[in-house]
Amino acid sequence: MALFNWLRRLITPPQPRQRPERPYRPRPAARPTKRHDPSVEPPVTPPVVPTVETPPAPQPTPIQTHAQPDATLVVRLVDEANRPLQPALVLTGQLNAPVHLKLPQITGYTLLHINGFTQNFLSEYGLTTLVYRRQWGQPVITYLVDYDSGQLLALPQLFRGELTARFQITPPTVPGYHIFQAQGDQQGQYDRTSKRIVFFYRRDAWQTVQRVRQYVTLTADHAVYDEPAGQAYGYQFPAQSLWRLFAIITLTDGQVWYNLGGEQWLDARETDRHEHWSRTLQLPPKVTTWRTKTATHQVGRVDYVPQGALTIFREPYGEVAGQVQNGDLLEIRQRLVDDQNLVWYQVGPEAYINARYVRLIPQHTL
Repeated sequence: MALFNWLRRLITPPQPRQRPERPYRPRPAARPTKRHDPSVEPPVTPPVVPTVETPPAPQPTPIQTHAQPDATLVVRLVDEANRPLQPALVLTGQLNAPVHLKLPQITGYTLLHINGFTQNFLSEYGLTTLVYRRQWGQPVITYLVDYDSGQLLALPQLFRGELTARFQITPPTVPGYHIFQAQGDQQGQYDRTSKRIVFFYRRDAWQTVQRVRQYVTLTADHAVYDEPAGQAYGYQFPAQSLWRLFAIITLTDGQVWYNLGGEQWLDARETDRHEHWSRTLQLPPKVTTWRTKTATHQVGRVDYVPQGALTIFREPYGEVAGQVQNGDLLEIRQRLVDDQNLVWYQVGPEAYINARYVRLIPQHTL
């Protein structure tokens, strides 16, 4: 047996002996000696390179495909006369799908109604019509005015039209007057701003009109009229009285009239016109004839104009004694009627007032 083992070892080559594996442990770096050796270089530590993670490549987004539109809707934008205002809109989509339409805004127009309105595509071809109405512009207002008196001759007139529409306004005919001048544009376009036109007229019978600041002294008693060659009031202005003039009117027949303010007019005959009021006044002679003088004991109230004052005289047609306010109470002592049937009241020892400005108070109300 031993021979056999020896022959086997002789024939078979020897196998290397395996040692057990030990865990790897890094060898610590050698500590530098305190004594510096210039011939020995220190070990070089390689730089630490950070690890960069590469993001994954983006995956391509799958392309979504839609079916071809199979419905068409044409939207027309027209005015009330079926005239196109803008090119038609063409909308496409799928049958029974919603229609996304934003109503167009057209400057100067307002949407009136919709023909063929639909919320979904109901057929292969469809038609919707949006009908617009032209917006209205601001009005043009005309006034007819008497140039000399400033009074309105008629009610103001109002003209309306659509935006950008043209207007042309001519002065209307006013009986007894002729157009004198106009103020404002008589033609143009209606827009978003109101306009005003004033037509000034002058009476046909008035040839010339002069605005003056003069004075006139009456050389005779004068009746007072409501307008030149008009209706006379029931009273007169006495001779030698002084009056301020505001206008001188010459009529087509040659008559001259003076305006004393408001609706008070005098015939220019038997007058003395001058530029200044300064002069020595002479009171007219007392030639008034009294038809009746009646003593009385009554109470009256001044009936003039609100917040106005009225002149009282020392004697009828005489010097000014003072003023009384509208609404003041008066004690009437005497009633006088002159040869022109004008009534005066004596309201004090030397105080007289025209009866037309006094309203008597019944005795039973006192």
